[in-house]
Amino acid sequence: MPWSDISSLIIILVLLGWCFSLMRKNDALKRENIKLLEGTGKYEDIKSEAKEILSTSTEVKTVKSVREKHGLSLLDAKKIVDSVK
Repeated sequence: MPWSDISSLIIILVLLGWCFSLMRKNDALKRENIKLLEGTGKYEDIKSEAKEILSTSTEVKTVKSVREKHGLSLLDAKKIVDSVK
């Protein structure tokens, strides 16, 4: 195996490891975001906003809207929408 192939493989593995590390950090930050929202009372504001959107839209569009506006994960946005149904 030529050295260029080996070095390319090593670079790919390093970048892959870095991507997984960033994904784990992103998940941790999302969990921290939810905790902060719950602690500051902003969580209730998001729930009331989701309830208002849900009254005029579908559940899927409401989840999408809450996700985009507040930067929540799909699971967290779905939990909020489900709690106001």
